Amino acid sequence: MHILIDTKNLALYGGGIAHWFAPLLAAWVEHRPDAHFLLLGPDFNQDFLPRSGNWEHVHVAWPQWLPRPLRHPWYDNVIFPRAGARLRPDLVMSPYHDVRMPSVVPSVIGVHDLCLDELATVYPRRIRLYYLALLRRNLRRASHVITVSQTSRDKLTRRYGVPSQRISVVCNALTPHFSHAADSGAVAEFKRRFAQGGRFVLYSGGSEFRKNVGRLAEAFAQVTQTVPDLTLLVTGNEDQRWRDTLAQIPTDIRSRVAFSGKLSDAALRLAYAAADAVVYPSLCEGFGRVCLEAMEAGAPLACSDLPVMHEVAGDYACYFDPFDADAIATGVEQALIKGRCNPVKDSRFSETAVRTSFLTAMDGVIAKLEL
Repeated sequence: MHILIDTKNLALYGGGIAHWFAPLLAAWVEHRPDAHFLLLGPDFNQDFLPRSGNWEHVHVAWPQWLPRPLRHPWYDNVIFPRAGARLRPDLVMSPYHDVRMPSVVPSVIGVHDLCLDELATVYPRRIRLYYLALLRRNLRRASHVITVSQTSRDKLTRRYGVPSQRISVVCNALTPHFSHAADSGAVAEFKRRFAQGGRFVLYSGGSEFRKNVGRLAEAFAQVTQTVPDLTLLVTGNEDQRWRDTLAQIPTDIRSRVAFSGKLSDAALRLAYAAADAVVYPSLCEGFGRVCLEAMEAGAPLACSDLPVMHEVAGDYACYFDPFDADAIATGVEQALIKGRCNPVKDSRFSETAVRTSFLTAMDGVIAKLEL
């Protein structure tokens, strides 16, 4: 059997979907030595894949020559479908829903959230219409759908009429380094480096439209009125959205916002171990990986009062209304008062459980093809 895999996300992005999918793909390749996997996409780091001989990377170039707004549509609707058709696969699998799935070959897509549908006023209209059109089209064609939470599964059934038996839930799992206790000296050094040795609130959720960084900055400005020594540490680099956001708050508050730059997995674990609180004010999520990371590290968590956050974090978190900056500020203050907790390890999100869920789902799809 020839299985075509869309590896665009592995090539273009380092977190999010790529972080979720890479270990699952490696496990699948190892689990199915009888299949030949065709990994179609631009160049990506292949070190995580087993040296099993049953996979090959089929390179297609990212259309860098096109203006930026046209690159994704051209790749998704022209380059990937044409290259895939030439390979004549028995099954096509994409970890996301944005590449055009074939009409005559069985396919599996990943749907991680329905934020474009739910946040009509947050995303630009052009982006919403494009991705929602592909989502609806691919949902009609897909033999099976993988999503990351029961909350998202229920929404797919309710909003799009996808039968529940065509949907499998494959949650996020943390990499093994998150289970290792952080060295106390390294924790202290991390605090000195990024928060001058004082207290800091960690934000590691990115700056995409739904991440709500404008209200986060407004809430942080309020918290510093009662906790003046506090730093807001943002993982990653200061991008244009953050620059625009910080321009709206007073200079003295702006100086309390620090950017860590890109962190390795080990350094990210250290950040959670050193944080006095973690804040996650997203307006919509499909899973809520930040919740899982905070729980595993025992970091006090303030997050949005969303069904999926409750599904992941239960009674661990201090919840707030993400549309209300005052409520976000109160949630952060409550988390700071609560203090660090004992780490919580939920078996639902273990590597073994998540890998088993994925392999079981894909075995079921292949078994139907072989009937």
